[in-house]
Amino acid sequence: MNSSDREVLTELNALHAQALQRMPIILAVVMTSIGLFMFTPAMAWSFTVWAVLVVAVEIVRAVYATAVLRRAETPNPRSVHRSMAALAAVAGATVGVGAAYFIPALSLLAQAQLCIFLFVMPAAGVTVSQSSRYVVAAYSVTLLLPATIVWMHIHPSLFWTVAVGSPIFCLLMILLAADGDKLLRRSVLIRHERDRLIQDLERKNAEVQVAVAKAEAAALARARVLAAASHDLRQPLHALSVYSAVLTAQPEPAVLAEVGGHIVEMVRSLGSVLNGLLDLSRLSSGYYVPERQPVALDQVLARVCAEFVAAARAKGLELQLDLQPAVVQSDPVAMARITRNLIDNAIKYTERGTVRVTTRIAPAVGGPLAVLAVTDTGKGIDAEDQQRIFEEFYQIGNPGRDRSQGVGLGLAIVQRLAELLDATISVDSTPGVGSTFTMSLAALVGAEAHTPAVRSTQASVDLRGRRVYVIDDELDVLRGTRALLELWNLEVHGASSAAAAEQLCAERGPPDLMIADLRLGEGEHGAQLAARLQQSFGQFPVLIISGETSSAALRQISLGSFPLLHKPVTPEAFRAAVARALTQS
Repeated sequence: MNSSDREVLTELNALHAQALQRMPIILAVVMTSIGLFMFTPAMAWSFTVWAVLVVAVEIVRAVYATAVLRRAETPNPRSVHRSMAALAAVAGATVGVGAAYFIPALSLLAQAQLCIFLFVMPAAGVTVSQSSRYVVAAYSVTLLLPATIVWMHIHPSLFWTVAVGSPIFCLLMILLAADGDKLLRRSVLIRHERDRLIQDLERKNAEVQVAVAKAEAAALARARVLAAASHDLRQPLHALSVYSAVLTAQPEPAVLAEVGGHIVEMVRSLGSVLNGLLDLSRLSSGYYVPERQPVALDQVLARVCAEFVAAARAKGLELQLDLQPAVVQSDPVAMARITRNLIDNAIKYTERGTVRVTTRIAPAVGGPLAVLAVTDTGKGIDAEDQQRIFEEFYQIGNPGRDRSQGVGLGLAIVQRLAELLDATISVDSTPGVGSTFTMSLAALVGAEAHTPAVRSTQASVDLRGRRVYVIDDELDVLRGTRALLELWNLEVHGASSAAAAEQLCAERGPPDLMIADLRLGEGEHGAQLAARLQQSFGQFPVLIISGETSSAALRQISLGSFPLLHKPVTPEAFRAAVARALTQS
């Protein structure tokens, strides 16, 4: 039975049950009327027994109907319908057999009146049965068959009239009930379709409301991020304009050296903000895809903690480690970045005491979890701030946006990375006591972990005499990059367009390294240009530098499998990337 048939039958049973609850009273009135107008006093006792039996059967049907309606769980509708048809047959037979018994003893007028009642009752049964052709058939046949046989016996002249008329009448009642059944089925299907449409509309409305709420929240977040970023970008830019004015005044060498140091600091500050925003953009746009592999979480923590031993010692803090073996299916680079941010924050906001880093395996319903915890004895975080610390640019105790305390993007990046790694991160903090940041993710049992190789910066590689082509349509960037590379004793040639780069390769041959900007202001971007030149002049190393944050542009770079540097690039990171590319070549 499909869901539609089940629903129709359940609806029919319920309607029939509701009608049956009224039948004892109706049959009591009918039997009383029959007794008063058709039967003689001599038949009072036998008629009373028949009437009581008829009403008793209807009471049984009413009790069964009430039980059906009161059931908490929906019973098997087909079984219920069969039971109702069987009870209808019993009720019809009770009336029909009793009538057949009394017909011969009645006058001709009383016989005709009783037969009229007998034919009216199946017609009324069509309504009572709520158009169930099976219930109507069971009731009509059992009610009319005994009286029809008796009538044909005592009135032979009407034999064929009664023999043909009664079956035709029963058939008409059944066909009428079948038409009603079709109408009921159609109404149920219409109601079902209406309910489905309403549910679809409600679901879509809920989805729209959720989308609107997310859009509003995103708009507020963007406004907050832009406001904070605007301040953090304007301040160093203003400082740079001041220092530029000092430089144009041709100051003394000592002042020049001091100003140069400040300019480097301002550029680093700008780079920190822009790199943080770029990281958030990459994580939010879906460009960053974790490279999952078995990773020893305790080994990652041990290497990261080694980076912070000196910083902790400089503040008089004790960096404690309790690293139990734990293997997870994750991205080692992302895991290292998460832990690095958590430990850096703990040291930054702790003035005395300890920073404790632990890993352990915890049992859970869905399987064991690897749990990383970073606990400090710092100033703690108020309850109302514990969720907001994961917002972009939100910092506690830094209303003046002091850049020495960071820019407030670390925990926002941590949360997005944790989501990408299917990990959960939480904070438990008590003001004046300290904070514990906990990250949990599924642990691998019995798996062998891969130890990620540590990249050398190649800062000490001799770069002298290596030929480098720089492709950038921004002349200021091109001149600055050439000047920096020439300070490292590289042979540098520049091109401001794809055509100039192709001519350069044709005249001087392929380079030892090509550094190309992604956006060249022409139809072909830097990665496509590099791939085309490799096909024409042979393989050579390529570095792509880009200020793009859109996922489409970044995926274009990934398709070429070229290393990518995000603007702005610090001189140290730039030299390391150049040295690594030249060494690998």
